[in-house]
Amino acid sequence: MLGLNRQQFDRYLTGQVRPSQHNLQRIATGFGVDIDELVDPARAIGPPTRLKEASGRDRMTSLIDRAFPGDLKRLRTMLGYYHSHFLIPSDPDEVARSMVYLYEQEGRVCSKTIERTGPHEAVQEILKYEGMATFLGNCIFLLEFETLSADTIVESILYPSYRKSLDILTGLTFGMTSQVYRQPFAAPIAWKYLGRTVDVKEQMAACGSYKRNDVRIDPRIRKYLNAAGLSGTLSLGPM
Repeated sequence: MLGLNRQQFDRYLTGQVRPSQHNLQRIATGFGVDIDELVDPARAIGPPTRLKEASGRDRMTSLIDRAFPGDLKRLRTMLGYYHSHFLIPSDPDEVARSMVYLYEQEGRVCSKTIERTGPHEAVQEILKYEGMATFLGNCIFLLEFETLSADTIVESILYPSYRKSLDILTGLTFGMTSQVYRQPFAAPIAWKYLGRTVDVKEQMAACGSYKRNDVRIDPRIRKYLNAAGLSGTLSLGPM
């Protein structure tokens, strides 16, 4: 396998002769290690670097597989489009409405979210997120990465709906403000279910920022956000 005769290899093992650099490379390649790992003192030798890296990757993959998608059967009942509403940290009198799409792909539930400022803003800002959802411990967890600026991860935790027809999901979202002086924030959040298939252009046109008391926001969502925002706490159960 190594292209070395046994006597020559035995002399290397006993320390009688040091292999040439060429032979060291052949031995390292044959055993799947680096040259440095062959010549390190015995006390410093641990699992081969390549094996440790592979083991670390395998462990992370295993953790992700355990965490996502959780109870896939429950999540499948919640696939589709939503309008997400949360209080804007920089202006508590404003509510941001964005578009969320949950869909299944290769046994996992993935998400796409588009958030933009309202039509009355002089300069509109577009934020796009992609992520994965899981159902664990009777809650929905959504972890998303902002793909345009690539500088933010957002997590949302929502209560599932126990109604016969999917309607409103409530919970909490954690993220970073998009201002120059970025700060972490937490805000109450409410999702309004739109359906499995929708007119995406029409629903996106309804996204933006609204006053907290705007009648275009579902009255139950207005009530929930107002109560949560004023008290600083969230409801103890799903809506």
